[in-house]
Amino acid sequence: MDSFMEYMISEKQTAKTVFKKIGIYFAALLLAFVSFIVMLMFPSMLIGFLPMVIVLIFYAAYRINTSFDVEYEYILTNGELDIDKITNKRRRKRLMTIHCKSFTAFAKKGDKEFLSEENGEFARVIDASAKSSALEDYYAVFYKNGQKIKLVFNPTQKMIETFKIYAPRVVK
Repeated sequence: MDSFMEYMISEKQTAKTVFKKIGIYFAALLLAFVSFIVMLMFPSMLIGFLPMVIVLIFYAAYRINTSFDVEYEYILTNGELDIDKITNKRRRKRLMTIHCKSFTAFAKKGDKEFLSEENGEFARVIDASAKSSALEDYYAVFYKNGQKIKLVFNPTQKMIETFKIYAPRVVK
C-alpha cells in the first residue's frame, strides 16, 4: 500500500524578526536620504538618477524583508521524507531527503529516554520547525554520507504513525 502525506507549516515571526524588518526599512530610508544629499551636492550630473536610486533602495529593502517569511513543507512518500524550505511563497529549496528507516532516534524534544541522543554532537542540525511554543517539536537523528545529522521539525500525528511502521524500534 502506498502512502503519501504532505504538511506545510509557517515559521513564527518573533520580536527579533520584526525588529530586523523595521531596521531594514529604517536603513533604506537613511540610505535614500544620504543619496538625496549626495545628489544635491552634484545636481548637474546625478539628479536624473535620484528617483531610480530611491526606488531601487526600497525595492531591495522589500525583497530582503520578504525573505524572512519562511514555510516548510514535509512530504512523506512510502517512508521517504522530503523537507522543502519555501521563502516568501516564491522560492523553494530542498533541505533534505531521507528514508525514515535511516533514523537512529526519533522522539519528542525533551524526551528523557533519548535525552543523551538529543544533546549529542552533530555535524549538521536542520531546524525545519515552526519555532512556536504552541506546537510540539520532534527530532530525528540519522546518518547521511557518514555525517550525524539532527532534524528538528513538527510532524503530524499521522506522519508519526507512519514513521512507526517503517522504523518501529526508534520511534518513541
